[in-house]
Amino acid sequence: MADVAAVIEQARREGRDPATALRIARVTLAYVSGPEPDPEQTRALAAIDQELRQLSN
Repeated sequence: MADVAAVIEQARREGRDPATALRIARVTLAYVSGPEPDPEQTRALAAIDQELRQLSN
């Protein structure tokens, strides 16, 4: 789930909006991570946030 490119690619293959897929992935990861995510989870959340900002521009 943390792989942004994989989330986008799967969404496109399934005909779904990549931004929506990333938002769902982010909410899920944030929920699973809890209030204190480990370093890998923190990096994944930051990567998703960055990609969402790029998609919104």
